[in-house]
Amino acid sequence: MTNNQTPIFFKYRFWWHVLFWLVVLVVFWLIYAGRRGEYYQEFIINIIQLPAKMIGTYTFIYLVLPFATQKRKFVTFAILVVIHFFLFGLLLRASIYFTNPFPEVNDFRRTPFFDSTRILAKAASDYVLPGIASAIYFFKRWYREEQKNKKMVEEKVAAELNFLKAQIHPHFLFNTLNNLYTLILMKSDDAPDIVLKLSELLDYMIYKSDDNFVPLNKELEIIEGYIDLEKMRYSKRLDLTYKVKGEVENYQIAPLILLPFIENCFKHGASKDRINPVVNIEISIMPEFLTLKAVNTIPQKKGNDETEKEGIGLSNVKRRLDLIYVDSYELNINSDDKLYVVELKVIWH
Repeated sequence: MTNNQTPIFFKYRFWWHVLFWLVVLVVFWLIYAGRRGEYYQEFIINIIQLPAKMIGTYTFIYLVLPFATQKRKFVTFAILVVIHFFLFGLLLRASIYFTNPFPEVNDFRRTPFFDSTRILAKAASDYVLPGIASAIYFFKRWYREEQKNKKMVEEKVAAELNFLKAQIHPHFLFNTLNNLYTLILMKSDDAPDIVLKLSELLDYMIYKSDDNFVPLNKELEIIEGYIDLEKMRYSKRLDLTYKVKGEVENYQIAPLILLPFIENCFKHGASKDRINPVVNIEISIMPEFLTLKAVNTIPQKKGNDETEKEGIGLSNVKRRLDLIYVDSYELNINSDDKLYVVELKVIWH
């Protein structure tokens, strides 16, 4: 994680440490002073003890605590905690025993320095500091791991989306070139227009669809351009209905997320129905969501025809919906002997 990406909570580390110890100083001062009523004396005593508390806390975090995160080091960690606990109390005892300007407060000098009861009692009362610091340490460690894992997941999703998007171009180009080849064989006058519209579509796909989301009106222009290509191919033989309801401005949609379903109507319906292919496409734009309903007739199968497998375009777009819209879409695909129906609902991001 770079400095520009570092969360503000961890960016100014030194000042957060300063703030932590200021809070510790004030809290301990008010607790002890409130108990004894000696605010000035307790403030000085807490300032004197603060370096010892800092030394004890940081040695625990950086020397003792790492053993708790290592496998098969728990016994070592437990032994070190016991040793550190006693040394922490001894350090606190020394800081106030030899430098206390108010020896009458709490009778520091009336007992010997190596008074184990007082040493352990002092360690127990202040050992909450290494405990709090340990909680902060583990929280920071957990947060960094979460950010690292989140970044890895985002990079993985981005890589998969780029791979899926890269598959769209050759897949669509292959199908459209097949259409062009058919028209050339038929010596159709529409072949030059096909080439022109194909170049416009490829320009959008290759250079203008790299963003995660694009304006809906631009996406609909591409769909209309593709439908025009199919109209040229099928001429009057195709019974086509295409409707767009609602306002298209001010909405964003994932690029090329609708086109595969529309392309599927022609590829697996109209192209194989030699009699009277029917394609009905209706796109409705609502304030909260968009719906697409694509219906195409299914040609009657001959006796030995096998069930057609799902093409790469359809499986591709399903995966992209899962990655981009997660739980913000509904897709229903139904078919019988006569009709193939796709109903898609996409909630705006």
